[in-house]
Amino acid sequence: MMVFDSANVFRKHEGKVKLESNEVDEFIIQYRSALEETKGICGVVYVLRTLKPIPRFRGSSNILYIGETKHDVWSRYDVDVDTRDFWSVYSHAVASYGHIEIDVYESEDHKTTEKEFLAQYFASHGELPPINRRF
Repeated sequence: MMVFDSANVFRKHEGKVKLESNEVDEFIIQYRSALEETKGICGVVYVLRTLKPIPRFRGSSNILYIGETKHDVWSRYDVDVDTRDFWSVYSHAVASYGHIEIDVYESEDHKTTEKEFLAQYFASHGELPPINRRF
């Protein structure tokens, strides 16, 4: 499992709710519960990760996505829309690599921290996480 490093991070919240259903409606309920854990935690970087590592260009990693928001993650997503837009990715990840959890990193500078995390991931794997499209 990759350990991220940033002088800006002052607290990490490890996700406790597992997104593991292969049924879209049940997955949405689990997703909503996972994001509910993040209510009120603002100015964060969040990381979606799977139980088992995913093969990458170099090595493997359990990281699906790295993102940031000045608000809380709960406010960032319309769970129904996001699930349906990325269902093919989420369902494949769960079926092949186990449940998904969401970790949240409180940061003094969430935008810089996200860039640091993405750069560290890229340095290790030679590419971005599967759902990320750009730095």
